[in-house]
Amino acid sequence: MRGLTPPPKQDTASRLAARMLVLVVLLVLVGAAIYTAVTNQRIDLTEDIRTIGLELADPSVIDGFSVNVAEDAGGPTPVVFLHDVDVAGGLTLAPLSESLGEQYHGVRIDLPGFGFTDRIPFEGEEHTVAAMAATVAAVLEDRFDSPVLVVGVGLGGEVGAELAYSYPELLSGLVMVDVDFWRGDTLRVTLEKLPWLGRAATYAYDVGGQFALQNWSPYCEDGGWCANPEQLAARSFVITIEGTTDSMWGFRRTEKAALAPANLADITVPTAYVVSLDGPVSDDTVQRTRDEMPSMSVVESNTYQAHLEDFGAVQQAIASLAP
Repeated sequence: MRGLTPPPKQDTASRLAARMLVLVVLLVLVGAAIYTAVTNQRIDLTEDIRTIGLELADPSVIDGFSVNVAEDAGGPTPVVFLHDVDVAGGLTLAPLSESLGEQYHGVRIDLPGFGFTDRIPFEGEEHTVAAMAATVAAVLEDRFDSPVLVVGVGLGGEVGAELAYSYPELLSGLVMVDVDFWRGDTLRVTLEKLPWLGRAATYAYDVGGQFALQNWSPYCEDGGWCANPEQLAARSFVITIEGTTDSMWGFRRTEKAALAPANLADITVPTAYVVSLDGPVSDDTVQRTRDEMPSMSVVESNTYQAHLEDFGAVQQAIASLAP
């Protein structure tokens, strides 16, 4: 008679590892839930100022939507500046806008949802590049009697290209600074697009959270641009505007939706491109843009962010398009 076969030995190490993994996942989920709840409470307590109550210098009101426009001192010819993805809007462009000399003066427009322009606290087509360009076009028509030169940084350059393609009669020239029409989402942006958790992540990285100021001046510790106390104070005020985080979150979750990237070769407005050689835009992107727009001139800057650190490069590009 055969004896009983002993049961197989359990792989205790594998079971322990699996339990630990489940425990870690649960801890991460609980931590994320707590962080999100606390952050959302903080957002609701912090953002309590309405743009309708702000005394702006000279906004343009387009179909009931208030667009902040800051006109800086200088010469008689206007140059319109459009900022990158930056909750503070055109705030950091003020020094560049004020440096144009006796011939030009800068006009900084806060794009929809940014700076002191009205918020759009939901995702949708209002956040697309095409819709922003339509809003800026209405501002240009409202304020100027003749075509103007537009300088756009990053997102602002995409909006500028859309203006040049869809509303060429409004532009006398276009300067694009560190524009990448084909860049994919970073891990951070992907995180910000998530439902529920994305709102808290957007606040943390783009608005008033623990990483926001670091991302506002990412090259400061490496010798690049650093915000001064006045700029920090102004930005701190901007992030108290009601709906700021929800507007940024809606922007992150909305696809860019623009006509210009597929039609760069059809842009007839005189164009120049400023590239920061130490910045995030790759050589391949610059070359691809040049291939699409062979008549475009290129100005190189040995900086991280030319619009903040090398005014001369941007001024050179502007001068190259002067009539």
